[in-house]
Amino acid sequence: MKNLQTVTKQRKGPSILDRLLAVRWSTHRGLLAAMFCIIGIILIAPVWTVRYPPLPDFPNHLASAFVLAHLHDPRFHFSQFYASNWNLGPYLTMDLILVSLQKFLPAMLAARIFLSLCLLVVPPAVWFFLKEANPGEERLAFWSLLLCSNMFFFLYGLLAMQLSFALCFVVLGFWLRYTRRPHSSLWWLLCVLVTALYFTHLGGFVVAGTVITSYLVLGRRPFREIIKSWLLFLPGDVLYSYWKLYDAGSWSITFWDMRAKIPHLAAIMMGPSTSLDFLTVLVMLGCVFLAFADNPELRWNRRWLGILACLFAIYMVTPGYYGPGEMADRRLLPFIFVVALAGAKLGRRGRYLVPIALLLFIIRTGNVERSFRSMQPHFEKLAQSFSTTPANVRVFPFIEAGDVQISEFMFWAYGVIQRGWFCAYLYHDKGVQPIRIRVKAYTLGHKPEFISLPKPPRWTEIQKDYDYIWAYRASDYSKQLASTGSLVFDSDGLEVYQLTRKATKRHQKARDGTPVRQQKVTFGH
Repeated sequence: MKNLQTVTKQRKGPSILDRLLAVRWSTHRGLLAAMFCIIGIILIAPVWTVRYPPLPDFPNHLASAFVLAHLHDPRFHFSQFYASNWNLGPYLTMDLILVSLQKFLPAMLAARIFLSLCLLVVPPAVWFFLKEANPGEERLAFWSLLLCSNMFFFLYGLLAMQLSFALCFVVLGFWLRYTRRPHSSLWWLLCVLVTALYFTHLGGFVVAGTVITSYLVLGRRPFREIIKSWLLFLPGDVLYSYWKLYDAGSWSITFWDMRAKIPHLAAIMMGPSTSLDFLTVLVMLGCVFLAFADNPELRWNRRWLGILACLFAIYMVTPGYYGPGEMADRRLLPFIFVVALAGAKLGRRGRYLVPIALLLFIIRTGNVERSFRSMQPHFEKLAQSFSTTPANVRVFPFIEAGDVQISEFMFWAYGVIQRGWFCAYLYHDKGVQPIRIRVKAYTLGHKPEFISLPKPPRWTEIQKDYDYIWAYRASDYSKQLASTGSLVFDSDGLEVYQLTRKATKRHQKARDGTPVRQQKVTFGH
């Protein structure tokens, strides 16, 4: 009789309660998946609903990658003017991704995929880091959504830095897991990730090393553990030393006034709308008060607060400009923001902050979307200038920056993609970009935009080295421009002139596709 009852119980299977709980958990997971999908769609919507995302430096980076991907394409004459220059520098990942995508995808589709990647990788990376650094407070990762499409890094076009930001916190998450459960396979995985972080951007590489060292020192860990963690950075350090000796150019350093450092902290939430930025900062301060005031469950994580203090001290002494890195100090602010999320356990108060973060994210992303769309009619008119030139011509961008938005400075670079233009202003910093220019070409300096010129342009040099001038908002030079050639396009402050002076024999050969002797490019004769 007992055996019969036992068999009957075994055949009954899960109880009704177990089935209800399983259905509830399945529904819960389904709702979470749907919510994450909706958040992802909202996050990338601005780059998929417009033709020309108004990101300042990105068109230039995209055009450089286009040239490398089509360097020997017979439809273009790129190999006459450009050459690849791959190196061991710490900024190659973005170029590798863009070049690889453009090998089999149209340039603009590759651009949207890459921009989507830059946006989508940030929240999961922050969530993973908080899961290891501040268990139970992973929900605070929703606040990282506000970092995805702000001025630092996305809207300023600092996309390599944004990828480095995400990969940095992936590295820190795996490293924290390694400190609790050391394993050789995990150490080697970390070594690969840290080396990949070096190739993505030097900023994330340095921050990761600083955080790991500070964590070990503040925790008074044995020196052998510090050495073992430092060895993860050895390949990157060796590569950097070689690059600095043989590939990197000479870089200048410029410091801000120290009194400006504190006001610059507000730049972490910079977006297209100043009033919305101000509202965001006010709401965030209110959330800090809500999280900390009379919260019996509040617990401080002193070690992460110490690391936060270290990063803030580094921010205070970091120069404003370091080589090609503009606003180098403010690039640390998103790292400081995320490390601050690991500094306290909020308990049940933390769940009330999630809807506020999501609401701010939706409002701010909608504002970015509206800003992107509002600029498209103007960009479409500027893009009409590309069809006014033949393919594979040499074009000199000439931009007066006084009343020009920074998103317009590099718009000419789409002409490289659409018409195969040669422009000497494609990014080719020594040791930074994997491209170099093979011919001498007159320029006004490092960038085509200017507020005032120390001396007038050498128009005869421009006529000798180029076929067209792409002049934007350059009304102060109308007479000089008109004397160089014939106007072929005029719309929305943009004028395109076809130069009339006959090119020299050397440049005529280059334009016709005849190989020319390799020469070092020089700027500002």
